[in-house]
This record gives sequence, C-alpha cells and structure tokens, in this order.
Amino acid sequence: MSSALDLVSSDTRRELLQIIKRRGSLSVDEAMEALGMARTTVREHLLQLKEKGLLDRTVERKGRGRPSHRYEMTRRAKVLFPSRDGELMGRLVRFLNERGAEDLVQTFFESYWNDRTEAVKQKLKDVASGDIDDKVETLRQILEEEGFMPQISREDNRVTIRECNCPFPESVKESRIPCRLEEEFYQEIFGGELERVSHIPEGNSSCSYEVETEPVA
Repeated sequence: MSSALDLVSSDTRRELLQIIKRRGSLSVDEAMEALGMARTTVREHLLQLKEKGLLDRTVERKGRGRPSHRYEMTRRAKVLFPSRDGELMGRLVRFLNERGAEDLVQTFFESYWNDRTEAVKQKLKDVASGDIDDKVETLRQILEEEGFMPQISREDNRVTIRECNCPFPESVKESRIPCRLEEEFYQEIFGGELERVSHIPEGNSSCSYEVETEPVA
C-alpha cells in the first residue's frame, strides 16, 4: 500500500525521514551509522530535505567541543505519515451536531480561528517592511506551513489567493462554519472588499479569494 511518504522521490531520504520519525531527531553521525553511508552523502540528503521544508536544523552544544547539528521533522513532513486525526475530528463534529450541540461546535471553531487570526496578525506585524508584497509573501509562507498549498498573486491593489488544499476536509463535510470563518479571517487580515470566487466543497479545485487592498501610493 502506498502512502504520502512515497512522494519523496529518494529511497534514502524516505528512510531518513522514517528514522527521524522514530527517534525524534538525528545528528549527521547518527545518520551515517544508521544508513552506513559517507558523511558527505548523508549531509547532502539531509540538506535536500531541509531545502524542501521537511527538516529543521538546530544546534546542539555539549561541553567545550564543537557544536553539532540535529535534524527534526517540520509540520510539513509530519503530514506525510498516516494519521486519522481528520477522520476523528469529523466524527466528533457530527457527534456534537447530532446531539444538539451546534452552539458548542461554533464556539470551538470561533475560538480556534480567533487564535489563528491573532497569531497570523502578529507574524505580519513583525514583517520588517510595511510593503504589501512582503505581507503577501509572509502570508504565503504561513499558509504553506499550514498545509493549504497556496498560490498568491497581486496586481496593483488586488490580491488573489488560491488554496489548492483544504487541511480540514472532514470537519468541512460536517459543518460549513470553518468556511465562513475563513472568509472573516482574510477580511480581518487585509481589510477592504473580499470575494470568494471558488470553493472546494462546491466541487471547485481550490478555495479562491480576491481581496481589494489599500491603493498603491
């Protein structure tokens, strides 16, 4: 049976991700021992995975010796491994709806989206430049990390956002509250006029939004 991990083209890199998944983190020396490969080869595989956004690298210091690097999986890499969280979440939403707890479902999603909106606004606030292009690129990176597979373009004061993947498909099957809150999310982030021009639950290939921003000076 195939899995999302098969999308990683190299057998060695898939094996590295599986080893890191089991151990939590891995140094170059540990990877050399596990794979039986030369340092330069192992380092190249690790760097390729890092460049694809699948690994983070941290510095480990022990005593007075030279610090070493350890590699850990990113959120993007973790979704390559089997998970039933989405199915479980969908069943939970259905369970609550069937028992008349729709208000509780709405309160939960609103709380989640409020926290998400504030976190994104803080990251955008930390962007060094107030330039709209910097804001758009930062938002693209955030959406990429969250699993939306975004495509964002800008022409003058119009920004078009295409989300080619929905990270919450099982929840959306049971409730459209996340869809409504997503519109409000973009309204809060950009201000101005906003229109959703396509919607995955309606059979489109993406959830797409067109946003009018402040006119360029």
